[in-house]
Amino acid sequence: MTETTTPEPAEVGTGVATFNRRRRGILGGAILIAVGFTYLLPSVGVPDATSYLFLALGTAFAAAYITGLAPYVYLVPAALLISFGTGLLIPGWLQLPADTVAPIFLASLTVGLAAVFVIRPQRRWPLIPAAIFGVVSLAEAFQVADVIPPGLQPLFVPLVLIVVGGYLILAPRL
Repeated sequence: MTETTTPEPAEVGTGVATFNRRRRGILGGAILIAVGFTYLLPSVGVPDATSYLFLALGTAFAAAYITGLAPYVYLVPAALLISFGTGLLIPGWLQLPADTVAPIFLASLTVGLAAVFVIRPQRRWPLIPAAIFGVVSLAEAFQVADVIPPGLQPLFVPLVLIVVGGYLILAPRL
């Protein structure tokens, strides 16, 4: 025989039955809204609409960070996705030449990771990839060297996202 339990009222004797429930997360709903919003953009003629997906997903994670019970795990993807989307969109917004795309994109990732450190300074690990992206961005901007060989450039961003995602999954509870 299984025993069923009912939640205990949080305040006894008040005449109002309030229950102590864990807050529902908003991440799932926010991601669906972000994806839906992004798919609406092409129908209203927004150029580079798929790049806005990263901004929308980053915003969903930012909302989860602000309202969540274990927020740091949402802060990193929020900052990375927002900076990722911004880095893809800035060259088009400002109509910059093609040779500025890579440095701006890498600089935006640098800013996003630095923002994670500024928001949560007790976590210093974001400074390591931020410094790497910053150096690579400067090298690309000043054409000092091709830090990322042309054949590996299409793999760079997915690998960065996979590594940071793996870190967030495998790292001890933050």
